[in-house]
Amino acid sequence: MIAALTFGAPRLLGDGRVVRECAFAPRSTLPLAAACVVASGVREHLARTLALEIDVELIEPVIPAVRERRILVEDAIVYRVRGRLCDGFAIVRPADARALAAAAFGESERSDGALSEIERATVDRIATGLVPLCATLCGTLGPVAREATERAACDIATYFEVRTTGALRAAVGFAMTRDPAEEVVDPQRIDDLADVEIEGRVEFARGMLTIPAFSRLCAGATISFETGLGTPGRLRFGDVAFGRGECGVQNGRGAIVLAGERSAA
Repeated sequence: MIAALTFGAPRLLGDGRVVRECAFAPRSTLPLAAACVVASGVREHLARTLALEIDVELIEPVIPAVRERRILVEDAIVYRVRGRLCDGFAIVRPADARALAAAAFGESERSDGALSEIERATVDRIATGLVPLCATLCGTLGPVAREATERAACDIATYFEVRTTGALRAAVGFAMTRDPAEEVVDPQRIDDLADVEIEGRVEFARGMLTIPAFSRLCAGATISFETGLGTPGRLRFGDVAFGRGECGVQNGRGAIVLAGERSAA
């Protein structure tokens, strides 16, 4: 857990000014990449289970306060799974359970009210299929069981949410019993990268080909590019353009001159 600078709700002062007081609030150290892996898994599972085209959006990890935890799990379907690193939760609130049930039975919408026995079994099957995604958060998983909302509200430390967009509007919450420990490591030195090699390339001609011209390419074909003769070449490392220079040959190898220094390319 780390502290982040936040600003509270706007407050009107007596002189007509509106201010927002600053404060430090706890912030989750759960890597966003880990939450994104879970979100991708939710999309794939729901698309496969419900036979729908589904997109998702991620609500980034937070550390909810006691009152917020109670609201998040109120009347929800909560599954708890034991993990090697910590316990994980998959949470489906009532409105989202109704939306999933409606989608499972091909209905565009469903009226408010309790789920039928068949609908509950259907939602349970969908939700239990999401629990294995907690492996990304909790490590090797153990047994899974339904959890009481009161107990879940007490044990949740970190929470994030995956929401579907489009025809199906539903949300699935994921939580952990502890926030990942913040790792403090020594800064890297240039000597630590001495054995790292970076692949580079030099572009000395660029242009566009029409699809018909591309389809006629064969051995011996001559391609005329838009780059003029003598135009500086461009040295690139990955997708980064590092610099420009004059292309030529040195010791029988292609080379490029950059700011007075010659290096084989």
